[in-house]
Order: sequence, then structure tokens, then C-alpha cells
Amino acid sequence: MNTRIQKALRGEKTDKTPIWFMRQAGRYLPEYMKIKEKNTFWDMVINPELAAEVTLQPIKRYDLDAAIIFSDILTLLYGMGINVSFEHGPPETDKTVRNIQELRDFKNATGYEMLHERLPFYKKALKLTRDELPEDKSLIGFAAAPYTIGSYLLEGQTSKTHSLIRAWLFSDKETFAELLDYLADMTIEYCKLQIEAGADVIQLFESWGDSIAPDEYRDYIIPHIAKISSELSKQVPVIFFCRGASIHRDNLRVLYDKGVSAISIDWRMPIDYFGDLPVQGNLDPACLWSNPETVARETLKILEKRAKKGGYIFNLGHGIYPGTPLENVDAMVKTVQEFTP
Repeated sequence: MNTRIQKALRGEKTDKTPIWFMRQAGRYLPEYMKIKEKNTFWDMVINPELAAEVTLQPIKRYDLDAAIIFSDILTLLYGMGINVSFEHGPPETDKTVRNIQELRDFKNATGYEMLHERLPFYKKALKLTRDELPEDKSLIGFAAAPYTIGSYLLEGQTSKTHSLIRAWLFSDKETFAELLDYLADMTIEYCKLQIEAGADVIQLFESWGDSIAPDEYRDYIIPHIAKISSELSKQVPVIFFCRGASIHRDNLRVLYDKGVSAISIDWRMPIDYFGDLPVQGNLDPACLWSNPETVARETLKILEKRAKKGGYIFNLGHGIYPGTPLENVDAMVKTVQEFTP
């Protein structure tokens, strides 16, 4: 395949600026909310037909350049034998791992075979989506980076402080490395499962990257991201998104030499910070709560600054917010699609 997304990830110029945006399948679309009236979020994740339908909704509405499979970063933990619930809103797990003995017991009880045994619905959702997705569109699979998924594994829920995983790092760096190395291995297998099912791009999400200091992130987190990207890039391009990328921007540059094709950056740093290297981003999602004229103006600023060089994918600096007015999304997409790189 040779889609606009893939060309941009190789640093090439494209006839039009490729566009997709994080959380594009979901909570701002009326067609999604109609399905959600009869199904819970997790129901939609584990039902391949519903997951594929929701994944394709923004493509059908906006003719975007990529579909990102409708799922959740905790699907990996589900594949590792941990049940996940969204009954109370934020995710909760029925098991945690909080010390070295629990980690080693967990490692002995899980493995690659379990991933494949527990995730046939996910593979089917990817295959259904790829079969229906036009050939000129990319299908993006995704996973959380080891530090982020590790926080959920320790906390059992979304944390405000991520204190358990940070404390583990400070108190026992050797077993912390064992934890992240194991999660990196499982993430590689999980992403390969997605590639085999039809994903032609992988995005790694460091959703909690802004909770850890730059020095610790450089020394103890980035090597595990590099392990994943180096392996996956043998098959498909890899995008790395780090929430709070501005904190780690000087450390993230090294990932371009470790298999990452593009860094997806938030709105807290200039879109041209990495020069001519491929990047993705970075409109502030809050801008989409303004008005169409403002959205068009701010979108155009980013395009003028970076899109005329090769290797650029337009995206938001984070996921789209629930309740975002559709006319503002329309203005963003139209501005990008009508822009001449």
C-alpha cells in the first residue's frame, strides 16, 4: 500500500495534507451516540461488527485519510487475562500487580498464546474494517506504551498521580525494568496481532508521559519504547504520541533513530520543532469548541507552518472532546483538505 499517510511517514510530500484525528470514532458523532444508546462502550469494543462500524463512521462522514480501530488501550490487559470494566465510567480492572513476586507470578500465568486466545474479536474487527476500508486509506492499530499500561496494571484504574509506578521506579530500578521489559514484549506481540489482521500503521500512546520527569523518562522509559518501535518498524510505520511531549521533546528526538517514523505532538510545542523530520499534530482540541472561522484560522496557521514540507500529518494535539460541535470539525477537515501543500 502507498497511502498519503504512509508517504508522509516516509517523509515524502503528498498531493494533499493527510488528516485523521485521535478519538475520531466516537463520542462527538451522532451516529456513534445512536449505537451507544443500546450498547456499552465495552460491548462495542468486543463486538467485531460494531467495532468495525464505529471505526468507519468518521471515514464515511469526512473522507479522512486513516481509520484508527475502535478499541481501548486496556484491551491488551484483557488479552493478558485481566477483565476490564467501564461500568462506573473510567476503566477498572479486576486484578493488579504491585510487587516483584506478583509480577513474576503474572508473567508465568500469561503469554503470547493467551493474547491470541482472548482477542479473536479484535482480530476480526480489524479484518472487517480493512476489508471495507478503501485501499487509499490507512488502518491504524494502536497500543499504550509500557509506562502507561504499567500504571493501569499497578493501579487497577485511571490514576491522578501514577504514584505506584513512579514509586516502583525510584525504589527498585532493576525490577521496574523487568516490568517494562515484559510489557514491551507483550505489546510487540499485541501489535503484531493487529498487523496480521490488517493494520498498516501502529500508533503507540504514552497517555501519562507528563507524569514523569525528563531524566527518568530518558533513562528508564524510552529504551522500552525503542525496543517496541525497532521491532514493529520492520513491518509497518510507527507513530509515537506522548501526552506532554513538550516536557520530553529533547529526549524524544532519539526515537527517530529507533524505528519511530513520526512523533505526534500536542499543542504545547511548535509543530515545526523537529524541523523536517516527520511529525503529526497539533491543533488544540479546545479550539474545536470555538467557532468555524476560528477553527479554520488556527488550522491554517499550522498548515502554513509545516504542511508545505514533506512528512506531515494533520491531527489534534490530543483526542477530540465529547460534545465538540460538528460544524467546527467540518471547518477543520475542510480547511485541511482544501489546502495546497
